[in-house]
Amino acid sequence: MRKRLVLLCVAATAVAGGCARTADSTGEAPEMKSYERIATVRLTVAEGKRLIAKGIAANPAVRDRLEKGIVIITRGTTNTYIAEQLAGLDAPRGAFVTGHIVPNGSRGVSAGTEPVGEIILLEGKRSDIGYSEALAMMGPDDIVFKGANMLNYSLGQAAVNIGAPDGGTVGRLRAYTDKGNRRWIVPVGLEKDTSWDLTLCARVADDEDADRTGTVLLNIKQGDIYTEIEAIREFADVDVYPAATGGVRGAEGGVSLMICGSREQVEAALEAVAAVYGEETF
Repeated sequence: MRKRLVLLCVAATAVAGGCARTADSTGEAPEMKSYERIATVRLTVAEGKRLIAKGIAANPAVRDRLEKGIVIITRGTTNTYIAEQLAGLDAPRGAFVTGHIVPNGSRGVSAGTEPVGEIILLEGKRSDIGYSEALAMMGPDDIVFKGANMLNYSLGQAAVNIGAPDGGTVGRLRAYTDKGNRRWIVPVGLEKDTSWDLTLCARVADDEDADRTGTVLLNIKQGDIYTEIEAIREFADVDVYPAATGGVRGAEGGVSLMICGSREQVEAALEAVAAVYGEETF
């Protein structure tokens, strides 16, 4: 029987500065609070990606590793923004992307670009060592950023599409993170949030008896998920809840978020969010 590539890991502590889940793993609603101010912001997918990158750049644990450790940024669309923020990446959009999803019949975003490999930062400076070598060098507090294709925020799950027989970038990463070494943070936008238990989807995708067409495996990650919610909370002591998803005239896939707290803290959050308004589509 083909070895399953669907792997589970123990829940990890959320990134410092993150928001408590709007519901716990039992699906129970949190205790209601009374707020001095509630303001709703609306983010396009691109604005959300830029906000995630800005939040990660401000995160104390990330800043610590940039100063005295190792940070690896794997390729991806959200990670492109992170690479721009942390490593000064200056490359055409699509150059720092591997597998990605576009409409049927469309060209991939990487077409015609010179590919850029995983970025390795040693004490904040780019290194030319390879991805596998860098993984082997990392200490327990060092960080790898690898995004996801699906998210179940309430359950703290993320899923990565896996097409490579050896598990690809994720397969090599999990050889370390599943043993409690190295820290895998998943930057992922809320446009990828779903109500499905992703372990169920993974079991279906892993059905080796089915005649498969265009179906890849799903690798499940539990915990250390970093979305627009965690990013906003880097800049202000607020609670954040979804208010709407999707829209039209460019809001397709976007998310509306309620920012709740004191007047002063909500204003600080609004100022941080305003800095990403107008971000161009990837």
